[in-house]
Amino acid sequence: MDLDRLVLLIIILLASLSAWLVGVRMRRRIKRALGKSVKSEVELTSLDTWMKVKEEEERNRGRQ
Repeated sequence: MDLDRLVLLIIILLASLSAWLVGVRMRRRIKRALGKSVKSEVELTSLDTWMKVKEEEERNRGRQ
């Protein structure tokens, strides 16, 4: 039973770390594309925000 709990704890820690890293990368991508910081989690998951990011990234690719 102790081994099962240890495995579960490791899985939870890895999933938490992974989610945190993805959040940091998403915030950095929005900041780079739009030039503004994410103010809330709603903005981070908003389709409207990600459509603006994609448009800006495509516009920047066209300039290079």
